[in-house]
Amino acid sequence: MCDAATFCMGSVTRHRRRDLSKYETIWEDPDYERLAALAMRRSDKVTRGMLAGGSTLETAGGLAAVVLAVIGFSQSGVLLCAIATVAIGVALLSQGASIMARWRHAVRKLEGSRKPDRNELVEGVSTEVFGGIVGIILGVIALAGIKPLVMLPVAAIVFGGSLLLGGAAQPDLVYLAPERNPRYARATFGAIQASGGIMVMVGIAAAVLGILALLDVAPPLSFALIAMLSIGFALLIAGGALTARFMRHIA
Repeated sequence: MCDAATFCMGSVTRHRRRDLSKYETIWEDPDYERLAALAMRRSDKVTRGMLAGGSTLETAGGLAAVVLAVIGFSQSGVLLCAIATVAIGVALLSQGASIMARWRHAVRKLEGSRKPDRNELVEGVSTEVFGGIVGIILGVIALAGIKPLVMLPVAAIVFGGSLLLGGAAQPDLVYLAPERNPRYARATFGAIQASGGIMVMVGIAAAVLGILALLDVAPPLSFALIAMLSIGFALLIAGGALTARFMRHIA
């Protein structure tokens, strides 16, 4: 109780959210299904566009690494190998970041596919992002002249681990862009699956080359250049296969 001489403070109570499932829908917008389907198609186009952009950058980074590594065998080996390392790091980071940017939509597409494997895709994407960031840092440190013959082999080992796990998850990416044409679907799926196997083999080889370079079994720079050349070649094939799949659905 309160009177005119007494000041009373009110209290605010938090109401529980009502369960609307037991209520019946009286009216529904007749254009709801059409607008929902339009929004879904727009979301699909954005996702495929971002994935196509990431795979295109992956292809460009792989091509740049191949060219730089080949030139590095004849001149400015340390400088060009460090730049190739940065290019590979950007390629891996762009591919992984494009998937993470549309992660919820990508997971929803995988859940609707026949063979969803979210754990393998999570591991592949996370290792590509991690390997890309670490590779860029190591490449920049090598460009600064801080123990480049150590940083470049370490980058080769990091990239090798990223390709090893990322290549295993490569075939799952085809479910993000379903294809109606069965012949084209089989061709692109075969190419992406083959590129995933190449990434796994190159990842193992790059890690071995990096370890041998750190052990000073042979000239570290030569082993680092061979590793970057192999990794760039694998990314060129993998990115090209994914680009061919995703670009078809953008228009």
